[in-house]
Amino acid sequence: MLQTLKKQALLFAHGILILIALIVAQMLLDFFQISFFLYNPPIGFALFLMASYIIQPLILGALNIILVYKLYNIECRIREFWINGLFLFLAFSSINLVLQTVFNLPLTIELAVVETLVLAYPFGLIGKLSNT
Repeated sequence: MLQTLKKQALLFAHGILILIALIVAQMLLDFFQISFFLYNPPIGFALFLMASYIIQPLILGALNIILVYKLYNIECRIREFWINGLFLFLAFSSINLVLQTVFNLPLTIELAVVETLVLAYPFGLIGKLSNT
């Protein structure tokens, strides 16, 4: 019983850390979106897409691999961290897109806190199982 609770707490902590990284990155991208778009419009848009869909998943995948190494002591395949981070990013952005379009909710601090608490365990599972 205690072993199961420890595993569940590790999954929850893993999910919280991943979601905090995703929310901070999303808020930074939302904050600097106008600056990206105003910088020589085609080049700024390309830089924004590169930051959103290349750099952010790479960093997120590396963070997830580090968390799996430290939390679970599992050896994982380092060659797949790009797909790992991209999968986590796309799952997070899909959930945010649904919340923003269906319920007309912008990504704010309050929504980020609720989202972190509700989605921490599922994202912990996704993060762990995408590396094993």
